[in-house]
Amino acid sequence: LFGVFDGHGSKGTECAQWAAEQVPLELARRLKEHPDDMERCFKEAFLEVNTSLHKNKQIEDRLSGTTAIVVLVNKGTLHIANVGDSRAIVAQMLDSKLAAYSLSQDQTPFRKDERERCKRAGAVIASLDQLEGEEDMHEDWGDTADTGGAEGDDPPRLWLPGQMSPGCAFTRSIGDSVGESIGCIAEPELLTKQLVASDKFLVLASDGVWEF
Repeated sequence: LFGVFDGHGSKGTECAQWAAEQVPLELARRLKEHPDDMERCFKEAFLEVNTSLHKNKQIEDRLSGTTAIVVLVNKGTLHIANVGDSRAIVAQMLDSKLAAYSLSQDQTPFRKDERERCKRAGAVIASLDQLEGEEDMHEDWGDTADTGGAEGDDPPRLWLPGQMSPGCAFTRSIGDSVGESIGCIAEPELLTKQLVASDKFLVLASDGVWEF
């Protein structure tokens, strides 16, 4: 089991450490009960860790949390679960050259399906300039951060109606209890891949690594 937990907010480090410790434990418990239902195990583990973080009196997670990318290698199969904008790739050798293939998809307001889901939960989707009235409201960001510009270029975020909070630049995470009220959920998306001879290595990293 491999994972990267990228905290954010004033208590982001504590949130990330909590999740990194608890996700493997919760996942192991559920795999004993449902060894043939990987999607259920990942989903229940992430949601339970999210709930336990909300209840943790030592860690304030209202405006803090962590994104996560977790890969379980089992009998030649990769099971990849993610919330937020950390990513995993596999490097394959093709015609004597390495090529990178994505094993996850960012969950951010750049994605139309994620925007619509969060809007249904009550979120206002806007960049900071849009929220402050310095730019007209629009949703012309493209489908991913890769096509919509660098992450630092005032990306679209989740806001409570009429408030300058929480400003999540992702649509799924562990923690972020304020953001959860407007759709920033802890339910992971799962991808499964069978390892083949041309797969040479995996890379898991936070959004800051991929940006550069």
